[in-house]
Amino acid sequence: MQQQRLPQELLQASTSERVTFFVNYTMAHPHLIQAFNEVMQSVYQAPGISLIFVVGATGVGKTTLLRRLEQKLTEKALPELKHNQGKVPVIGLEAKAPEFSQFDWKDFYIRLLKVLNEPLIEKKINYGQSCSKWRSAVESALIHRSPDAFYIDEAHHLAMLPSGRKLKDQPETLKSLANLTQVKIIPTGTYDLLPLIDLGDQLCRRSKTIHFQRYHADNSQEAKAFKSVVQTFSQYLPLPQQPDLLSNWEFLYERSLGCVGILKDWLSVTLNDVLESDRNARTITLSDLQRHALGVRQCLVMLKSISIGEQQLQESSEDLLKLQKDLKLIPLSHGTAQEKHSQSKKKQKNPKKQIAQTSPRRYPLKKEESEKEEKETDFFHSL
Repeated sequence: MQQQRLPQELLQASTSERVTFFVNYTMAHPHLIQAFNEVMQSVYQAPGISLIFVVGATGVGKTTLLRRLEQKLTEKALPELKHNQGKVPVIGLEAKAPEFSQFDWKDFYIRLLKVLNEPLIEKKINYGQSCSKWRSAVESALIHRSPDAFYIDEAHHLAMLPSGRKLKDQPETLKSLANLTQVKIIPTGTYDLLPLIDLGDQLCRRSKTIHFQRYHADNSQEAKAFKSVVQTFSQYLPLPQQPDLLSNWEFLYERSLGCVGILKDWLSVTLNDVLESDRNARTITLSDLQRHALGVRQCLVMLKSISIGEQQLQESSEDLLKLQKDLKLIPLSHGTAQEKHSQSKKKQKNPKKQIAQTSPRRYPLKKEESEKEEKETDFFHSL
């Protein structure tokens, strides 16, 4: 099947150009659109929100989300940039993993000042200077540049601390920075970011958590959406013959765990290998995909971490019932009756059999036993 979406000159281009084309291609799929819309709404329509946490599985597409966010925020700020040339619509920074289990705020502030194009920053750098002075310089730069949003990629590195006692200090520092500069801060990361969320009443009130979800095969609508993603990717692979990825969608789902980012990286590596081996290769086969797929053990390790994170973000009926009881929205006795009812249902579903307990059976009554004995006696007498 010939591809109609791609220009013919692209199919004649070099291997690096064709691979770069596919790597740079992004597609809007339902979960990406939902997360993006929630972030945009929080940036522009939620005045009481200072921190916007975006969490999701590794490889779910958070980097694509941030690129799309940067593009849209810049487009919306274009009219203002004509009058305020010093404004930077959006800034982004990746949080470095600490080398000694202690996040380095001083290094974070220095790199942030470079991103903000602070003039003569190289001459101002004095690594012996206290962290509070770097913090003051960052506050001044943010106020002057007045970005609409400041996103932090790999923000789960903020939670890497030698002790849990200082864990609350990390989001409090970000919240304070957001409040003083009137800039929305968007920490983005994997489920390892969850320990920094909801660590106090002020953080709960001033923050919002957006769950960028993967696709689940047990949901028919999500499975359909994932198949659509697979089909679209197959149409944009710069090959003479469109590969039949859709017939192998279950294998693609299995080794990508329903994460679009993992799937795209997998297809990019496979495409590069196929074209490097034969520049005139016509398509990608199942054996090519199998050669570059994640191993089963790797998938199991990743799925375990993802499942734990997804479970932590789910709101249980028990938590809702406790909230209603604490707010006196329902009588305490009613809540207790509901709990007993749910517990009895659980016991009925999983009945525990006592050790050495006989199975239920019908025992004869004494009257029946005596009648039986009389009949047996009459029978023997007749003999």
